[in-house]
Parts: sequence; structure tokens; C-alpha cells
Amino acid sequence: MEKTLSLAQKEKEYMIAMRREFHQNPEPSSEEFNTCRRVVEELEKIGLSPKVVCGTGVMVEIEGKEKGRTIALRADMDALSVQELNDVPYKSKVDGLMHACGHDGHTATLLGVARILNECRNELRGKVRLLFQPAEETGVGAPAMVAAGLLDDADASLGIHLWSGVKTCTISLEAGPRMAAASMFRYKITGKPGHGALPHEGVDAGLAASAVVLNFQSIVSREFPATKPLVITVGKISSGSRWNVIASEAVIEGTVRCFDAEIFRQVPDVMWRVVKETAAAYRCEAEILEVRTLTLPCVNPEKASARAAAAAKKLFGEEGISLYPLQMGAEDYSYMMEKVPDSLIAFVGIGNPEKGSDVPHHAGNFQIDEDALPVSAAFYAQYAIDYLNEE
Repeated sequence: MEKTLSLAQKEKEYMIAMRREFHQNPEPSSEEFNTCRRVVEELEKIGLSPKVVCGTGVMVEIEGKEKGRTIALRADMDALSVQELNDVPYKSKVDGLMHACGHDGHTATLLGVARILNECRNELRGKVRLLFQPAEETGVGAPAMVAAGLLDDADASLGIHLWSGVKTCTISLEAGPRMAAASMFRYKITGKPGHGALPHEGVDAGLAASAVVLNFQSIVSREFPATKPLVITVGKISSGSRWNVIASEAVIEGTVRCFDAEIFRQVPDVMWRVVKETAAAYRCEAEILEVRTLTLPCVNPEKASARAAAAAKKLFGEEGISLYPLQMGAEDYSYMMEKVPDSLIAFVGIGNPEKGSDVPHHAGNFQIDEDALPVSAAFYAQYAIDYLNEE
């Protein structure tokens, strides 16, 4: 058994305990004050010197006995506005807020990695920088860490996401696009109020908004190649004041996801044309309230993927590697990947139907197979060690 895996197994109960503590005490994006404090305390206990960065983030470095390159390992810390439905002893203590995406497990895992690498520091030829990142769910945490210069001298980076769609205790490491670029949009359509019994005397913004939503799908099916995945989702429509009154205003909100950078750049102009001209066809006016890029695509380089596969096989054998298709979820770690070209995002499987840990992320009954925590920690550590000791 590799030393890193042995040490990760030793830290399993510690990581489970930390994960459950974070799970019970979730904090929203950019407000991870207690989580930040606890991470600092745990790192200081083992003799490290962490720094609070970007408001509620934490950075700490572990240096080897020899000079060399620098690799950054990243974990996110924020929770979601989701009501927990799990009946477990460590259930969220905060009404309407829970760790429904695995970030509690990410934070606990990276604390375990700190303990492993601190014990293995003599095997490091270079430096490992651990980044405990706030505000992933709002897409501002990773860009803030990049802007703060925390990746300026990094030669490589690794981000891990515990993933319910991947078989528990296996890892997906494929090269190429893995997660999508994402943006959000809000458009307003304005008509004229009127009585529901006399619709011709008003101008129905609700009807125009409905037509816009339908017409958005023609963008996907008719304006871009079918071989290039594109998703336009309207998640919220706000319109009307009363059941028998013509709606004078409507607001449409949603998200765009794709992997192709050129398509991602073109879509906003195409959508605005559809909004404006569809609204005009229904005698309404339209305006853009907000169009904002949230993330870039996450694309794994071939070299990093091959390095990761070698590390995973060393730890877990061929059976430790899963194949998982690219998917439209988004990650602000993409900004770190843009900053550091030799970067990898890996999906560590937590999907175990027997434990109910195969439900979708962001659901109220989302949970983790905690047996995956030492798998995640060992892989983080092994990847870092292998990278720093590459010829």
C-alpha cells in the first residue's frame, strides 16, 4: 500500500468528524466565517502557519526539504440555500441552509491532506499550497483568489469534486472538457395593464415572455451546431399581479451552459435579438437587466489527465478509475485552470445506492459516502507528490 493511502486511512475518522462538524454548521457564500476560523485552528494545531485571504478564504503552504515547483490544491467551503431533508445526527442546524454539494467533504478532505503532506514533507521537492476557497456557489471565490495573486507562481493545480454520479471510491480523470462555461441572464418585458376580460385593451407581457421562453429553444436547435452542446434554461418567470389582470411586466431569469468558448461568446447577442424581436411582435418592449458570466469551461489537459491516472492506479489499481461523461454543471475553479494551464479537475465518486448517496447535487436529501474521503485525500496527496518529483 502506498504511504499516502495508508496515512489517508489513518486520517479517515478525523476527516469524517470535521466533515460532520462543517455539515452541521453550514455558511453561505462569502460568509464562511466560522468555517474559516475552524480551518485555521486545525492547521495551526499541526504546526502550520495559515493566512486568511479573500475575506473568508485560507491559504497555507507546506514546503519540502528541496526547492522545486509549486502545486496548488483547492477545496471550496460554502453551503447552499437548501432545506436539509436527511434525518441524520449531524443534520444542518441552520434552517434553509445545508451542504448539498459536498463542499463540507472537500474542506474536511483538504484538512486531511494537510496532515498527510505535513508528515510527508521530506518527500516533497518543492511546495504545496493549500487553498480553502470561499464563495464557489456564487462564482466569485476562485476569481478573487486569482486576483489576489495566490496562483501567480503556481506551476500546477488540482481541484477535486466529490460526485454522486460517479461510483463510490472511484475517480473520473478524463482529458478534455469536463464542466461547462456558465452565465446567468435577466430580461424584462414591458406591456400595458388591462382587465383579463378585455385583453385587447392591454398589452400582455406575460404572453410575450412565454413566447420568448419557447423561442429560446430554437436558438439551441437551429442557430448552433448540433455537435456542440448548448443549454439555455429559464429557471424563473415573474409576471402579473392578479388572476384577472393583464400582466404589464414580466422578468425572465435563467442560465446558459456550453463548452465551446466561441459559442459562449455569441449566445448573449443571439438571445437579445430573440428577446427584443419577440417582445416587439407582441407589442411589448424589452430590456436587459443583467447578463453575467459566472464560470469558464473546465478542460483537463492530456498531460495532467495522464499524470492523474498514473497516481490513481498506483493507489487503487485500474478498478479505481471511472469513466464519466462531460456534464453541464459549472465550477469557478475554471478561473484557476485558466490561470494555471497545467491544472486538473477530478471527480471522486460518492455514488452508493445502498447508502442513498447517489442522489443529485443541490437536493435536500443529498449526502456523501464518507468512505470516499480517504480516497480523495490520498489522491490529492499522491498527485502533488508525483508532480513535484517529476523529472
